Amino acid sequence: MDTHLSAEAPVAAGSPGLPRLSVVVTVRNEIRNIGALVESLLGQTLAPAEILIVDGQSTDGTLEVLRPYAEDGRIRLISEDCNIAAGRNLGIRLATHELVAVTDAGCRVDSIWLEAIGRCFASAEAPDIVSGNFRFDVQSPFEQEVIYATYMGDREDSYVARYYPSSRSIAFRKAAWAAAGGYPEWLYAAEDTLFNIRLRQLGYRFAFCRDAIVRWRPRETWAQVWRQRFNYGRGNGRVGFGVRGYSTNIRYHLAMLLPLLLTPWTLLGPLVSLGVIAVHVRRHLWAQAARGWRETGRLATLLRVLALMEWVRLAGIVGFLRGRLDRWTDPGIAARQREWMGVASVEELPPDGL
Repeated sequence: MDTHLSAEAPVAAGSPGLPRLSVVVTVRNEIRNIGALVESLLGQTLAPAEILIVDGQSTDGTLEVLRPYAEDGRIRLISEDCNIAAGRNLGIRLATHELVAVTDAGCRVDSIWLEAIGRCFASAEAPDIVSGNFRFDVQSPFEQEVIYATYMGDREDSYVARYYPSSRSIAFRKAAWAAAGGYPEWLYAAEDTLFNIRLRQLGYRFAFCRDAIVRWRPRETWAQVWRQRFNYGRGNGRVGFGVRGYSTNIRYHLAMLLPLLLTPWTLLGPLVSLGVIAVHVRRHLWAQAARGWRETGRLATLLRVLALMEWVRLAGIVGFLRGRLDRWTDPGIAARQREWMGVASVEELPPDGL
């Protein structure tokens, strides 16, 4: 079941008409922005019943920022050497309420974020999972181009928005989290994707809440974009998610590269490569990049977005191949996934289970 729900007029904090929600946050070395996140959570129109922050043993002063909030009882602070999935599971396990909202450091939440989520849970549809929404804090032309390159303009109306919420903005019933086995702690990336798939596999009901907005800043440099997309690809390769899409990208890029090997003997190779590049751009890149051109009126934006989209694809391919290598060299990855969700790879699930 999927629905789109919106918040109505704001209500006073602690309104008896809305459910109480615990909020769980994971953080590590986020001294630049952790204060803004905590203040945004404390300023909600629907006050959190509790705020649990799991710090992965930060070394940059993040803990020193958080301790005063913990000392006066505004947050519960847990410091544990753990990855993001284990940190989320720890915080959710300690939460004292059935409904749990999750976000991450590096973000800040709009003032009605929790209220909007509460209204979704209180609606007649009574979902088990509320897929939150997000926006970006863009601070440079490059960051805006990253958005054009990595997110479709119709994202909020897409299947992805409904069924694959980022765990920067999600809420669920604690019973659903427990039935799913929590977040998969053996994954460094793609842990929230696999968690979403597991919840769908178990038949839980999703609702997309358009007004439950979390904001974060896009990646600021080419290197940061590469690392992010490499990690996404590696995580997807490990769990077998999106194999068809990655395979298509690999075939196109091989078809671009291999004909160039004929260059010493004939011009046919470069011509074939140019033809494949043209088809690739037209089928996979142009429509999305052209949005940036239309909205900014700058040809330079189109060219940079095209370059970024290709950069993202190359990073994803390299990461995906590394993830497949991880599965091959460490059979325990597939074994843990089979134990956790009954199949060793997402590829084994029926299409309607994705």
